[in-house]
Amino acid sequence: MLTRKKKPDVVLNWHPNFRDVPSLPDIKQVRTGFLINFVAIILALLALAWTLYAEVEIHKVNHDIAALNAQIESNASTNKKALAATKAFVTASKPMQYAAKFFAQKLPPLELLSSLVDARPDNIVFDAIALDTVVLDLGAGKKAITQRVSIDGVLTSESELGLQEFVDKVLASPALKGRMSDSVKDRKIESHRDPAAGAFKFTVTLTLKPTS
Repeated sequence: MLTRKKKPDVVLNWHPNFRDVPSLPDIKQVRTGFLINFVAIILALLALAWTLYAEVEIHKVNHDIAALNAQIESNASTNKKALAATKAFVTASKPMQYAAKFFAQKLPPLELLSSLVDARPDNIVFDAIALDTVVLDLGAGKKAITQRVSIDGVLTSESELGLQEFVDKVLASPALKGRMSDSVKDRKIESHRDPAAGAFKFTVTLTLKPTS
């Protein structure tokens, strides 16, 4: 029986190693994977720090808002009382402001009132007396400042002739004598009859001459 021959072992070619290892350059591969991980960790830490900072700031702002709201609520009653007092003061001071303005006119108000009372007949009742400063348009771009007297009242009579007599007495009074122009438009009388009351409701408007 024939036997198979055993294959000879492979023998590598041998050659001497003439390399001077210490003098050879270092060509070892440098691994950079750890750099990517390091950068990722840094970015994660920065994101975490920013998130913590933002949360702290939000908490501070919410705390400040809560404190301010509490302060507003605590001052609400005081503020409400102050507003009510201011409103009451404004309401109470309006008559004083009107009186101050009234008595600051160039035409002495007390002298005017005295003349009106002296000229008033028994069948006339005053409802309101006003003395206002007005600006007159004289034309050609010229304007003048003067005063206007307004008298509202009631004449108890079947005829309104007594109203004209009253106006004539007022114009001749010491307060208005020499202060009115000759123009009819500067003296205006408006009246309407109330048949049920048997009286005339009237408004007399007198515009004074502008002062030079």
